[in-house]
Amino acid sequence: MSGYIGSKLTDEDAQRVAEFERSADPNDREQQALLDEMRQQLKTLQDLKKNEDPRLSFCTPEFKDAQRTFTDAFKRNFGNPVEWALVKEYPWSTPQLRKVDQQQQ
Repeated sequence: MSGYIGSKLTDEDAQRVAEFERSADPNDREQQALLDEMRQQLKTLQDLKKNEDPRLSFCTPEFKDAQRTFTDAFKRNFGNPVEWALVKEYPWSTPQLRKVDQQQQ
């Protein structure tokens, strides 16, 4: 389930930012700009994680199973008979959409 942010953002990330804050030189503009960018990124990821629902991920086994079930049913027209089809009257003609007679199936 690595498709959602919750699995990528850990407490170690916040500890790493705090460690950089302690070791950074407060008079160095470049380091302070980098720290500010790190804080903003961490805050953004934490906000995303807070509002995230892992059940909505497209990587979960439940979603993949539902997608497989839907695709199989779609290929079979959800159990309904086929009414329209692309039909070639002759091998050299272009396919045309026509209503299919139920006797031909």
